Amino acid sequence: MKFCKVLLNNDVIFDKARFMNSFFERLSGLMFQKHIPYNALVFKNSGWIHSFFCFIPFNALFIGRNGKILNHFSNINKNKILPPVFGAEYTIEYLGCPLNFSKDDIIIVMPD
Repeated sequence: MKFCKVLLNNDVIFDKARFMNSFFERLSGLMFQKHIPYNALVFKNSGWIHSFFCFIPFNALFIGRNGKILNHFSNINKNKILPPVFGAEYTIEYLGCPLNFSKDDIIIVMPD
């Protein structure tokens, strides 16, 4: 299991994010989970997600290669298919209240 930190404008927003690296980790994501012991899940080169078999609502943040926020979806309920976000280098799924972002914010994923 790999972990990373996620920074917003050089401030840590997720200090224990799980980096979803293997095929099975990427495939399962939040499916069949009722809670996660991490702040967030980070997927590399994944610009499309769904919420089939997800029992808890979540938020999804799509980050481009330059750290710019490409799209942010809030309170995604079960059995939804999100539109693809082209050019996403990272997708971050997190639980709880949606975070607020401005168009100039920069997100950085830092491996532990």
